[in-house]
Amino acid sequence: MQSMMGRVAFYMLFCLAGAAAQNGSFRVQTKVVQVPVNVTGKDGQPVDGLAPRDFSVLDDGVPQKVTVDDFGTGLPRISLAIAIQTSGISTPALASIRHIAGMIQPLVIGGRGEAAVVAFDSRIQWLQDFTPDDDKIESAVKNLKPGSSGAARMLDAISEVADHMQQRKGRKVLLLISESRDRGSETKLPQAIEAVERHGIQVFAAHYSAYATSLIAKPKDLPETPSIETYSDDPEDPPNQPPGVDFVAMIAETARLGKANAVKALTLVTGGSDFPFTKERGIENAIKKLGLEVHSQYILSFPQPKNAAGLHRIDVSAPDHNDFLIRSRRTYWAD
Repeated sequence: MQSMMGRVAFYMLFCLAGAAAQNGSFRVQTKVVQVPVNVTGKDGQPVDGLAPRDFSVLDDGVPQKVTVDDFGTGLPRISLAIAIQTSGISTPALASIRHIAGMIQPLVIGGRGEAAVVAFDSRIQWLQDFTPDDDKIESAVKNLKPGSSGAARMLDAISEVADHMQQRKGRKVLLLISESRDRGSETKLPQAIEAVERHGIQVFAAHYSAYATSLIAKPKDLPETPSIETYSDDPEDPPNQPPGVDFVAMIAETARLGKANAVKALTLVTGGSDFPFTKERGIENAIKKLGLEVHSQYILSFPQPKNAAGLHRIDVSAPDHNDFLIRSRRTYWAD
């Protein structure tokens, strides 16, 4: 009897599946474009309680019908990659960066999210792959070790992180803790921007000047042997030689000052923020601000248009609220 019932149930499922297929119910899933949006008022504080009708979203100038998720309705979980510059000139900054080890899980990724820690100088090292384990995340950050060279392959690291995050679900966030410019990557800035945009990664940054951090560093936090590649990252730095910094090499940096500020470009195009810091309190405040931003976002979603492969421009506004400041990703890549 049970065997016959089982055959009948299987036959019914088979028939239902066939009928669904004939009715066109089984289709290739439409890809969804997710747009993280931060909205602040005149006082600089996040604005909550907005609905889909409050937003206008244009995809290459074409209005889109969007759905909205926020903290109240439930935001997708976060995959956070933390890419940290560990070149020799970063030694003073690393002394401050280690103090944020215990802040990542409670303030940024929460109980459902995962984080990974990547170090870059002349090499790119995955110190910890994505994990929800707070102890592992904290250990990876606390045990950061400075390299011996002045190289910092920021753009190569960003490209590798983007590839690694390609298949991850939910919100993808990259926190870049480094100087504002690249030192020695093969990847070019437009390629790095395309990589994060293709995979929907929002870039935030906490950048510092190697010159400034060395000025206030304790003697024990300075490099034992200054690298010949140690120079200022800030065009406004005064030409006075600080302890542990090679003054001759600083002069060579003037040839680099006209190059694009990679951090500003990456955060601008993806809708992220840059939190400059010099002291330990500065990097701690940066993590607090990052946590506030990612947990006060609106996630606007709309279906990717068919037969429209390539780069798309996104424009987000709140037409009935001209006093709101809106920050969102500017572009996305359609397959």
